[in-house]
Amino acid sequence: MDRSLRTWFWRSAILWQSVCIIAADPTVTVLNGTYEGFHLSNFNQDIYLGIPYAQDTGGQNRFRIPQSLNETWNGTREAKQYGHACPDFRPDSDAEYGMSEDCLSINIIKPASLKEGEKVPVVVWIHGGSYQVGTSGLPNYNLTYFVQRSVDIGKPIIATSINYRKGGWGMMYSREIQGTGNTNLALRDMRKGLAWISENIGAFGGDKDTVTIWGESAGSFAVGQLLNSYGGDTGGLFHRSIQESGSASTAWYNGSDWYQPIYDKIVQQTECSDQPDTLECLRTVPYETIFPFLDSTKVGGPGFYPTVDGDIIPNYPSEQLSSGRFAHIPHLYGSNSDEGTDNAPPGIINTTQDLRNYLLISTGYDFPTTVVDEILRLYPDDPTLGIPLDTGTERFAAQGFQYKRAAAIIGDTFYHAPRLTDARAFSAHAPTYIYRFNTRPFVNATTANFTDTLGSLAPAHKGVQHFSEVAFVFANPAFVGPWPEYRALSDQMSAQWINFIVSGDPNAEGLPKWPTYGEGERGLNLVLQARGRGQNGSFVEEDTWRVEGREFLSRWARRRHV
Repeated sequence: MDRSLRTWFWRSAILWQSVCIIAADPTVTVLNGTYEGFHLSNFNQDIYLGIPYAQDTGGQNRFRIPQSLNETWNGTREAKQYGHACPDFRPDSDAEYGMSEDCLSINIIKPASLKEGEKVPVVVWIHGGSYQVGTSGLPNYNLTYFVQRSVDIGKPIIATSINYRKGGWGMMYSREIQGTGNTNLALRDMRKGLAWISENIGAFGGDKDTVTIWGESAGSFAVGQLLNSYGGDTGGLFHRSIQESGSASTAWYNGSDWYQPIYDKIVQQTECSDQPDTLECLRTVPYETIFPFLDSTKVGGPGFYPTVDGDIIPNYPSEQLSSGRFAHIPHLYGSNSDEGTDNAPPGIINTTQDLRNYLLISTGYDFPTTVVDEILRLYPDDPTLGIPLDTGTERFAAQGFQYKRAAAIIGDTFYHAPRLTDARAFSAHAPTYIYRFNTRPFVNATTANFTDTLGSLAPAHKGVQHFSEVAFVFANPAFVGPWPEYRALSDQMSAQWINFIVSGDPNAEGLPKWPTYGEGERGLNLVLQARGRGQNGSFVEEDTWRVEGREFLSRWARRRHV
């Protein structure tokens, strides 16, 4: 999205201080000092943006666990603009508010109507971006409408979002790093942010004992990993979880055999090879010098992901799940019908042999030949069974004659199979609510405004693709689309998410009944879809969709590495 369009959305969301602030700017005093935010009069909200929750991660803090803030001050500091994005290779889209190593910040949106002494539930949004890119300051993640929706339904919440280190900055691994304990920094950043919330959110009117962690895509991987961290010990930092399109088992878990050559090459490129402590040397390299060498696109494979370090990630997620060593708290979790279209390679899978080669060579899942044969049997070349769902005999041949078959396998491998395993494990210990989102999204954002009656859907070959549900939950009309049935679905879903954040149960009067997963012998999902455009609204289904293939793929999740 270019900057002019981003600015338009930002203004349309009524979050520019120069446009909206009429009332006096609010202040809040936390443990370190006092911050001044701004009042969003149109929504009667107090907004605090870009508050640091840990020290600058540059210099001696580079490749080191997040360090606590170590200063206090008199007077007032401003918190009126999103903080810098943590470094990544997409500054064109992520650096609207700056990009640097001084990036561990939190944003807080609260109803200004909260009474003195009132404590309301808190939700923490963890952005996605394949663990390589992204920032909380993107317009899709504007939490203003979500907080307003909570007030509208009489269940006010405080919504927060955080930045964390990504790519090699947050997940570099090697013998040197393992030996110092500075592993999985992205997850440690998140826990540090949660610790800041626990210590300070009361000053904003938040209840530190009712905190929900919530993420999508890599943010959802992270939520799953936080559930598994330290064998399920939350430290009292969070009490419910929401996962959209991603599991801890979705993520890759490479080890030293993959990371060590990458680390060694960076050491060589930065002229640290002759130093006795190469990790310490890397901390002295100027940001501008080391920045291009940490480009995730240049390391091959999926980029940098967390590792099984025996500490914050004590074992493979599949092992954690099977042994019950994860946080036994209420869960809301789901995926979109056509997740696989986001990862299926366009135009190259035309024959069964093409698909066989792809599964053996390209995915890096270490599938033996006999396993690939069984996958091909479980997912035959029948376009009526492929993805996008419910598109009949249409093959979308321009994307590859067996594109739909590949999308079904890839979507199940990454999303639907892990969701099945997680749902079964979670529901054995705590209330678990599972969804399948099934509404093709609105994409004509370049012309959208609050009165449009025209617009376009995602391409038919993409279907209900990855990320489709986000706009509906966030309830931002610029992204939901102009149609009444879409706005109604957004109202429904945002209310369900808020109910869960408040009580651990998404149900309430006037909403479709959402059973727990365990209420059905074979598992129950709520299919979330609009009422209109050929759809009949949300309904409950048994979780039997391609279950044989999903169960088979789940057994191989542990071998997910390059």
